[in-house]
Amino acid sequence: MPSPNDIRLITVVAFVVLIGLGLKRPVWAVVAYIILVYCKLSFYYPAFYAISAELVFALFILGRVFLSGDALQKLSFNYNPVNKYLFIFVLCLFLSFSIAWDYQYSWLKIYGFIKTLIIYVALLGSVRTEKDLTILIMGYLTVFVYLAYEPTYYFLSGAGGSQQIYGTNYIAEVGLLSGHVALANNMNQMIPIGYYLFLGIKKRALKIILLMTLVVFIIALIGSGSRGGVAGFMFFGLMVVYLSKKRAKSIAFVGLPLLLLLLTSGHLSSTSSRIDFDSFWGRFIGLTHGIGMLRKGNILGVGPGCYPLARGEYFSYTMESHNIYGQVIGDLGIPGTIVWSLFMFHIFKNLIAAKRKLEELGMHNHLLFFISQGIMVSLLVRLFISFGSHGLYYSYYYIVAAVSIAILKIVASEENLDGTRDSGNEGRLHSLSKN
Repeated sequence: MPSPNDIRLITVVAFVVLIGLGLKRPVWAVVAYIILVYCKLSFYYPAFYAISAELVFALFILGRVFLSGDALQKLSFNYNPVNKYLFIFVLCLFLSFSIAWDYQYSWLKIYGFIKTLIIYVALLGSVRTEKDLTILIMGYLTVFVYLAYEPTYYFLSGAGGSQQIYGTNYIAEVGLLSGHVALANNMNQMIPIGYYLFLGIKKRALKIILLMTLVVFIIALIGSGSRGGVAGFMFFGLMVVYLSKKRAKSIAFVGLPLLLLLLTSGHLSSTSSRIDFDSFWGRFIGLTHGIGMLRKGNILGVGPGCYPLARGEYFSYTMESHNIYGQVIGDLGIPGTIVWSLFMFHIFKNLIAAKRKLEELGMHNHLLFFISQGIMVSLLVRLFISFGSHGLYYSYYYIVAAVSIAILKIVASEENLDGTRDSGNEGRLHSLSKN
């Protein structure tokens, strides 16, 4: 196996090529920006940092998207409820920032979240057709295969790793997957997407590639040594069985491989054995401390990212919440918690409405249905494991939000077969999101 350093140049080549393709089809440029941010090109290649590449290409991509025509319309409150609640959430974010415990500390979260908003706007404006959506999903999946390759390489080769009292965690050196919990969480959110794409895609060559993708994700997950990662993986299996119309077949298809992994992987079984009540309670306290901050008068929150500061002051415990629900309550208070909950609710509403309409159209075996199912299960798994991890401002949730809107838009286009797509289709889209 080549080392991660040997293949790193691939990200630069991919970025340049996709920016070029983005001149014709904007979604390629969005994938390029995700590569730029996620693969840390500015860290590994100083030239990117010197030219402020993330800012420069963000402006380029937004310009390209807005030149395509209807991007402003897609950003309106009336286009989809997810838009409305995201924009209100941003207002809650800045309202909480105005009274943050530490403005400089809080600004770091705001600044990172601005990059996420750029991706959201770019996705919303660039994904118009099923082909665009497929490019985006496959591109997103490929980026994570690349990112997961590094910890997978370390795990299989036994090189590197983070030494802990209970063993070794194999993680990336820097970036998105440089923490064992972050690595496990990201693998758990990608496995459902890869799995349902595997079911939905008909071409044998692509199925083999997707199967290999799943193998990489699972190996990286095992190597992370994260207890929450194991719990999330098991929850994914339960969701697959529960949502399947052929549950006995699903149990055999998903349950047996999971059981075999537990029996044959010493690393996985060792991690599973460390799951206990104390670890659960430690994560639950993150929620109670967030509620405690609210009860102490922080109705608007303590400020984005300031949870550890307030926790240290109130509870003499300066760690992050390790619980996203405690994080949103503590950081953003009552308004932010309510709005973020409604934001999540309407993402699920979009995905469920899209799936229902596809079934009504007799398209339950269509790739769009499997993408919708994969995104929905992915989000369910991520919200489940977030009882044991924070990440309120992480781009995943907001990418999924934009994708849910795009899927509903495309399903509306599939339903409207008479060729009158423009004004009538917008109304149909809005009505679907309210059903």
